Amino acid sequence: MRWGRRDGSFGIIVFMNDRLRAGSEAGEVTIVRDVYGIPHVRGETAAAAWFGMGYACARDRMFQMDYDRRRACGRWAEIAGPSAVSADILARRLGLAAAAQRDVAAMSPLLSAAFAAYADGVNQALRDGASPLPGRYPVEPWEPWHSVAAFKVRHVFMGHWQLKLVQGVLLARIGPDAFGRLETRPPAGSPLAVPPDGRLSRLLDEALSDVASHLGFLAETEPGSNAWAVSARRTAHGGAVICNDSHRALEVPNVYWQCCVGCPEFSVSGATFPGLPGFPHFGFNGAVAWAITHGDADTQDLYIERFDGASYLTEDGWRPASVRTERISVRGAGDTQTSVWETRHGPVVHGDPLSGMALALKYTATYRPDRGLECMLPMLTAASVDSLVAAQEGWVDPVNNLICADAGGRIAYQCRGELPVRSAPGHRRLPVPGWDGACEWVGTVPFGSLPRAADPSAGFVMTANNAIVDGDSPYISYTFGQPFRAERLRSLLAGSAVLGVDELAGMQADTVSWAARSWCSLLGGLAPFPAGGAEEARVLLAGWDGDLRADSSPALLYACFQRSLAESLYRPLLGPRTWEWVASGNPVPMISMVRRWLANDTWELLGGPVPPSASGGGESRGRERTERVLAVLPAALAGAWAAAVSHGGPDPVRWRWGDVHQAERVHPLSAGLSGGPSGGLSGSLDGGRLAGVPMGGDADTIQAAGYGWRQGGQFTVTSLSVYRQVVDLADPAAASYVVPGGSSGDPHSPHFADQLAEWTEHRRVPMSRRGVTG
Repeated sequence: MRWGRRDGSFGIIVFMNDRLRAGSEAGEVTIVRDVYGIPHVRGETAAAAWFGMGYACARDRMFQMDYDRRRACGRWAEIAGPSAVSADILARRLGLAAAAQRDVAAMSPLLSAAFAAYADGVNQALRDGASPLPGRYPVEPWEPWHSVAAFKVRHVFMGHWQLKLVQGVLLARIGPDAFGRLETRPPAGSPLAVPPDGRLSRLLDEALSDVASHLGFLAETEPGSNAWAVSARRTAHGGAVICNDSHRALEVPNVYWQCCVGCPEFSVSGATFPGLPGFPHFGFNGAVAWAITHGDADTQDLYIERFDGASYLTEDGWRPASVRTERISVRGAGDTQTSVWETRHGPVVHGDPLSGMALALKYTATYRPDRGLECMLPMLTAASVDSLVAAQEGWVDPVNNLICADAGGRIAYQCRGELPVRSAPGHRRLPVPGWDGACEWVGTVPFGSLPRAADPSAGFVMTANNAIVDGDSPYISYTFGQPFRAERLRSLLAGSAVLGVDELAGMQADTVSWAARSWCSLLGGLAPFPAGGAEEARVLLAGWDGDLRADSSPALLYACFQRSLAESLYRPLLGPRTWEWVASGNPVPMISMVRRWLANDTWELLGGPVPPSASGGGESRGRERTERVLAVLPAALAGAWAAAVSHGGPDPVRWRWGDVHQAERVHPLSAGLSGGPSGGLSGSLDGGRLAGVPMGGDADTIQAAGYGWRQGGQFTVTSLSVYRQVVDLADPAAASYVVPGGSSGDPHSPHFADQLAEWTEHRRVPMSRRGVTG
């Protein structure tokens, strides 16, 4: 292999002349970097382009790539020591590594060649000195299946598995009557019966402890992503425009890595996961631009399995389970062993089968070879929204809302992903028995039956993790994100007015809450309360505009009111001990679970549109919810005033929402690794945490920035925008994007956080090579 290399102030140029394993000529690849360090890769062939992408990514994000690979394979304890053992055990149980290898074995030759070329580029970067933490530990060569494993570990915790577990524990603790009041609909299917000996109750509690301790700080947080596209007939300049802002936990380095990759066959700019060749989430190929939000689909089921020794019960009798022993190496503590069990439903993720009962997980991304990544290649060359949408057939996990726009001025929406069809609905909220065959997967919703829209008459398509279709045709999920954020976005896009590019892009910074404005109107129409904190809170909120700007003082009071209202409603229902557990936000899905309870209980009171009830009693349930909220309102307002004084001081004029509502960027090495055998790994990162950034908004605003529910706790942002993109299809050179950090994962690099200021001010950096130097 002959190499030539030129190092410059903003990048490198690499020349490669050799054959890849597939036998094709790789050709020459050029990598240059713009002023933000974002790589622009150009290859003589597609293989050369993928090679260059892998090389550039390893140079920028090798620690992150290795971290994701290790946590997917259950090998992080080799680096982090004993604190990571429990997470490694769960990863071994999940079997993501084996699933990734099955996926690669099922790839088409063309996709397999892309993954192989990418891996070759990563390995060349390793030979050239790329390292996760230079001098701290050695890194192993990259293999194509490592890319798939890293992709899977980013999504396995975004499904409903944890939520179903939490709801099973809630049902066991508070009973079916109280549980039934926590949703707009009664529990679907038969209630879960807790056996008289309490084994199931104990199993669920133990599983909950597993989740709380195993998933660590990178467990996915509540949804908050937005995407919208407006067709040419609704814009002032006659071109389609697409905007998006993806929300996840804010980590260091950022979950997304920007890159531009081109060859004679395609040229695409966008963002992707470090370690993955392709742009399945966000991209622009010159003719079509696309973006996704999380579909919040129900693609994971928990089955309660009964065991007798090494056998488990089915409707046809006892079957032998698959059991194997795996060894986990632990830095500074030798090795430990764990048993990995599997039933017909999937791997046992919680509990000890030898105790007689355990929980198995069935998941679309692991129960059979997943060929969904095949969609990535035709997306690169799609010439219109029609061909881009058609390319989504076969996508598996996660289920996404895909928005796209093309140079012809057209727009489209497509729900993509594998939706299981079950034999019964008992799985929708809770774990189900695995021994009676009553709730099995019997098929998949055909691609042609998935929700879609092309050039709707309204002139826009949008998604904000909200409900996708009315009813269950097809069944997608029992629960979606609260509707307030979507209602605000819809109100800005609806109507016949033409919209400008700046106006559309500016919506990413919108901190007005539809819910807050509705509360302001409601409180303004109430009779005054007796003098005191409740009345002071009512007056201040009634005169507010509902804009949760970072410098707003009523916004702090409103946040305290939301917490106080939730506690006033649900603490009596759940009991003090269970409410404290729910308000803790651990596991993370409980944060969004409470938010959805509150949305369900206040939607009608706040004037949200209510469709005709599909079943009797809908109106009476709505009245009951409204009466409950109004009954606790004075106490909730009084509690909110006291909390706001505690957070901001006695003078409301001096309150500032951004003083207490801040985003913290957290590095994996901050997760309890500063002492013990792993001590020193995080030293260069100042404990892994970076200074907080004041934020406006909350979970109900387009600039989504949610927080937890514990009274008196900080309003630390739990999920926010990790990637913003704006593409005007009539002006491709103006396409732009930004991340809250930078292209590099090295804290000493000038490109580690050089986009943070742009992100904070809702500016973006150019996708094009106008900023390329060298």
